[in-house]
Amino acid sequence: MFDLFGDFSPDELQAIADDDLANRIKNILIVESVAGTLNDLTPEQIRMYDEAVEGR
Repeated sequence: MFDLFGDFSPDELQAIADDDLANRIKNILIVESVAGTLNDLTPEQIRMYDEAVEGR
């Protein structure tokens, strides 16, 4: 599970800008959706994915 807020105090949490909060949530959703997709790939597709990521 991701730790969205680290060790922020309640006051620090309230000070997080809406766009920063939205960006944190968006990034977590992206990671979780990609991780779920990777579970459904064949070994060949995983190899192709790994090659594409390494080439970045």
